[in-house]
Amino acid sequence: MSNLAEIINQTSTVSAVDLLYESEFEQRRRLGLSQVGHHCPRYLWYKHRGFDEIPPDGRTLRLFELGNIIEEHLADDLKKAGCNLHSQQKKIKFSYDAITLRGSCDGIIEGLIESSQPHLWECKTMNNKGFTRLLKVGYEKYNEQYKAQVHAYMLGLKLNRAFVTVYNKDNSALYQERIKLDRSWIIDKLQDVFRTITQKTIPERVCPRMDFWQAKFCNFYKECFNA
Repeated sequence: MSNLAEIINQTSTVSAVDLLYESEFEQRRRLGLSQVGHHCPRYLWYKHRGFDEIPPDGRTLRLFELGNIIEEHLADDLKKAGCNLHSQQKKIKFSYDAITLRGSCDGIIEGLIESSQPHLWECKTMNNKGFTRLLKVGYEKYNEQYKAQVHAYMLGLKLNRAFVTVYNKDNSALYQERIKLDRSWIIDKLQDVFRTITQKTIPERVCPRMDFWQAKFCNFYKECFNA
């Protein structure tokens, strides 16, 4: 772990905290199952090959850490409420043509009021803006990447249902939804991802131009547009 005193030569202590997070960040140079639903084939191709990404800033990294803390807290709450939550961070993998995509689940949960069968447990956090949209459209329509992740994990764990919880970081509201495995959909999705990442030529760019809003938020923006 880095020593805060080593990077304290900043304009403020809180900026040094952000720099601490940035100094400890290590890029994961592989495509994971949590990303197979990404809308851009070129992103998947870059990620699988370990291309350099634009690193997140300290504030973003602290948000990631907050999500981990909330997940641990909610896991304890579910256990106290009588649920049997186990297999946290259990590994899942799919292999094709000597390539393996891996992921780790938030857990498997049993003893839900709504059902006696075991469910994949998936925990997310959102701000109020995202949470409000989630209430309108539901989890699967909210984010294709989130959808693919839970279905891939269900398939890999041989589970037919997922129990999703979403924590509103602005007001502590909780959302829950049970999702049924769509086996054919996720198999098609995974096959398509494997085809994309194994092709020798780079896929076509999805974003039409450099100032397109999705391009601006892409970690491979510089690589994709040679910026």
